[in-house]
Amino acid sequence: IIKLRNQTMLKRKTIYLAILNQGSIRAEMSACLQEISRQDKYDLLITYPSDKPISYNRNKIVQDFLSRKDCDYLIMIDNDIIPPPNILNLVDYDKDIITPVLFAYQQSQVIPLAVMRRKEDGFYTPIDPQKQTGLIEVDGNGTGCMIIRRDVLEKVRAPFLNEYDADGMKTTGLDFAFCRRAKELGFSVWCHFGYICSHYTTVDLKQIYASLIR
Repeated sequence: IIKLRNQTMLKRKTIYLAILNQGSIRAEMSACLQEISRQDKYDLLITYPSDKPISYNRNKIVQDFLSRKDCDYLIMIDNDIIPPPNILNLVDYDKDIITPVLFAYQQSQVIPLAVMRRKEDGFYTPIDPQKQTGLIEVDGNGTGCMIIRRDVLEKVRAPFLNEYDADGMKTTGLDFAFCRRAKELGFSVWCHFGYICSHYTTVDLKQIYASLIR
């Protein structure tokens, strides 16, 4: 655990920053953290949790965050997600749950994973990032880079759990399930299109090539 404090001025908020990893972090993440740690706007506590499975890791992070009474916001960032260095500025919006724009590669397509609307049938559909600017309210966000205010986690118990059907098949990931449960308790979910993350992932180049020549 690395705890960074500016001794020359009082901080209004304390941020608990958890970098989820599997034993190592990307060089790009290390460079980003150096930039983040130079900012003196907030008190910043950085941890590197690597427990498995991911649901246990996230819930353990939440419990450690809640045990630290001085922490106001929890930020969780996956090691393969590299946020812009000014990511801490999203705390200034004082939203219950807020994320930057995250992208994922699924079914030979790149989709904005953190910008979702929930349809009447319960399924989620992505919002076109090219048609949006600034801060908008959404129904679901990915947890790859998520900022959560303390009072949300005080009320949503066991926040990060996958949901399964009667046959044991996963129906809702822990990220969207958390957002839905938080909204049911009256909290809101937001995304800011002025903040866009990089996402490093392993893909099949054959699939990418096939998608380009269609």
